[in-house]
Amino acid sequence: MTLSRRLALALLGAWLFASPAGFANHGHDKGKVPDNTRGEAALGPDQAAALVRARTGGRVLGVRAVQRGDRLYYRVKVLKSGFVRIYRVDAGSGAVID
Repeated sequence: MTLSRRLALALLGAWLFASPAGFANHGHDKGKVPDNTRGEAALGPDQAAALVRARTGGRVLGVRAVQRGDRLYYRVKVLKSGFVRIYRVDAGSGAVID
């Protein structure tokens, strides 16, 4: 492995550890799954990551809870074939949105 490739991987690793993961602070306790406003059973961040991993076959880099209007989504960042892509997963229905 060349020195520049090692440096790039080290920088990517440092960036991943420094970036916020899990729940964004929206008044929820870390690790607690907030209820969706329609009263549906909510998915957790680990379940959202597993859904996207199964669908894409990529490596999940991070998951963040995002409130959009009256719906809760998980923003799942995935690395596949050298490209990073963001998916949204509806916490109530489990629907994966490209």
